[in-house]
Amino acid sequence: MKDFKVLLINCNTMLDTLVTAGIGILSASLKNEGIDVQLFDTTFYKTAEQSGDDARASVLQVKKTDFKDFGIIPEEGDVVEDFVKLVESYKPDLIGLSCVEITWPLGLELLKAVKHTSIPTIVGGAYATFAADIITRQDAVDMVCVGEGEEPLTELCTKMRSGEDITTIPNIWIKQDGKLYKNPIRAGIPMKQLPFQDWDIYDERRFMKPMGGKISVTGTFEMNRGCPYTCTYCINSGFDQLYSPVGGYYREQDIPRLIDEMVEKKEKYNLSFVYLVAESFLTTNRKRIEQFISLYPKVGLPFWVEARPESISKEKVDMLSEVGCEGISIGLESGNAELRKKMLGRNVSNERIIKAFEMLADSDIRVSANNIIGFPTETREMIFDTIELDREINVSGVMVSFFSPYRGCTLREVCELEGYIEEEDIAEDYRLSPTMDMPQLSRDELIGIHRTFPLYVKFPKEEWDTIRLCEGTGPESEKLYQEYSQRYTEEFMS
Repeated sequence: MKDFKVLLINCNTMLDTLVTAGIGILSASLKNEGIDVQLFDTTFYKTAEQSGDDARASVLQVKKTDFKDFGIIPEEGDVVEDFVKLVESYKPDLIGLSCVEITWPLGLELLKAVKHTSIPTIVGGAYATFAADIITRQDAVDMVCVGEGEEPLTELCTKMRSGEDITTIPNIWIKQDGKLYKNPIRAGIPMKQLPFQDWDIYDERRFMKPMGGKISVTGTFEMNRGCPYTCTYCINSGFDQLYSPVGGYYREQDIPRLIDEMVEKKEKYNLSFVYLVAESFLTTNRKRIEQFISLYPKVGLPFWVEARPESISKEKVDMLSEVGCEGISIGLESGNAELRKKMLGRNVSNERIIKAFEMLADSDIRVSANNIIGFPTETREMIFDTIELDREINVSGVMVSFFSPYRGCTLREVCELEGYIEEEDIAEDYRLSPTMDMPQLSRDELIGIHRTFPLYVKFPKEEWDTIRLCEGTGPESEKLYQEYSQRYTEEFMS
């Protein structure tokens, strides 16, 4: 059989070390067909002024951790030059770029740098799925994978290796002989048919993940794909629409199969922590939860999950605590009930949200509330409804993100219609800065509220007038903000 080599690019945000399940599964799928795979990973290159974790630490959302203590520092080399050198030495038959919206510009720069080699290129990932028309306009791109890539990429490589026609592969758009072939979407692969992830392609530093002020060797495992809900601010709403003609997108992994992979990876990579990829961990049937609880002691590692407030019950909390759940993030998003229901597609009451946090407060699980600010039509008063709800639930971890209208989420269309963002604009990193400058809520005002959000939540209302001064950008505001930050750290993050 003819040798065939694929160079995968993980175009990642700087120092975001949590391994992505998708890359590992793609690599395993290709290797199972006898295809050679190498990975070029941008994670440890200095591609930004600060990492997402550093940004969150600077606005009091997470404890500061220092990768340097573990010998992890950005590479000194130039990311583009190093990529070109690898392409020239490895001489792949195909280059596959995996990127998200915010890393697409860097990914495109990498592809342009090797266009002279005439090596075929394919782009995949969430942004590629929802911006295929935009991406295929680029001369450096030959193909785009729309939707999941395990089966399409494997089929593409095997056909390229044998010299067969590649213009009819489902999920793949391909430019050939001056034509663009837009092939239809195929049904999602049953998750139990996916191979175990191939982690050998990763630098061992990729498993060092900051969590709760410390760095742990962390493994990522897919518990399901997609989400049973269709919140308008999330790209799962786009995947739900894309896959609706072929049976839907949401699927769950078999629990015994999930546990077997965890056990294997724990032993091989000396894991100390587990991150479960599940948009809403507890939104499933009782049997499945009970099966996870009964089998997870084989893994026996602390783990972290995400959940929706309406899925929380006292019984489920007790089960999670018993089996070693260390942390849980609850999607609160907005404290304004009308905005939540009419704009975000979240039909849950404030009372139910409060009840969920009350049930978690009695457990030993570390709890955080996920909030989002900067939705279209949202006002300062609505954001303070969110702050008031956070004050009432009195949770220890206060997380707040900027709404980023990524392609694929339903609200992107609203933002484009309102003129807040253009079709080809790249939405910003939700941890770093707002994307939109709106008449009722300017970009500068959002930045000010974002950095003082935890202060408003935790300190007495008598201090709110003073805290508002911290929203400014001048030296007096910065001095005051640093004083409050020190107080906050000592009182709430010790």
